Amino acid sequence: RPVKDVIKEIECMDAKDILFLDPSPIENVDYAKRLYQELIPLNIKWAGLATTKIIDDEELFTLAVKSGCTGLLMGFETISQITLQQVNKGFNCVNKYKEVVEKLHDNGIRVLGCFMFGFDNDDKSIFEKTVEFADRLKIDILRYAVYTPFPGTTTYYELKMQGRIIEDNWALYDNEHVVFRPAKMTPEELQEGLYKAWKQSYTIGSIFRRLSGKHIHLLSIAANFGFRYYARELEKGGN
Repeated sequence: RPVKDVIKEIECMDAKDILFLDPSPIENVDYAKRLYQELIPLNIKWAGLATTKIIDDEELFTLAVKSGCTGLLMGFETISQITLQQVNKGFNCVNKYKEVVEKLHDNGIRVLGCFMFGFDNDDKSIFEKTVEFADRLKIDILRYAVYTPFPGTTTYYELKMQGRIIEDNWALYDNEHVVFRPAKMTPEELQEGLYKAWKQSYTIGSIFRRLSGKHIHLLSIAANFGFRYYARELEKGGN
């Protein structure tokens, strides 16, 4: 959408807190810079989505901060660099994740980090390793999902040809239910590992480890306890 239209809509909303739902507006860097520049005079606070690439362009990042960015959802996906290359997300660099999170935090930006389990390189150790990694990086809020081969995608047909699709109930293709046979564990182990990761990351200890050492925003606390409830209820719903 034209930047002027976006700005005009925000002005009409007369709101000081805005959520942008575009999966990654920074893919069009020139557009994102123009948008962030035009947001500065509005004196709003906003949250949205971005990839780790946002810190690679200093001008872009500076404009995002000045425009009022206070939170970003970011798909880290996995702590395996090999897997990132295989799923065409090699621009993510596991060795830079700590730098990314620290730079965002240093500029008052909270991070909702997303990780996925069930890639062909994942074995049963991936769950605990990921939880420990997220704790160590102090990622504010965490969301876990299982690799899901959505119908109509190349991945779905490849797994179907390999006899690895085990579920045709489309209601279960929601990123939280295992619908295929993973390479290095059983479907049951993948499902149980997902539940365990959720619960471990939202123990009281994990919450305070991740939120400690910086200015704690009430929204981060509320979100963590909301996800704590979700984590405890998820397994009940799955069964």
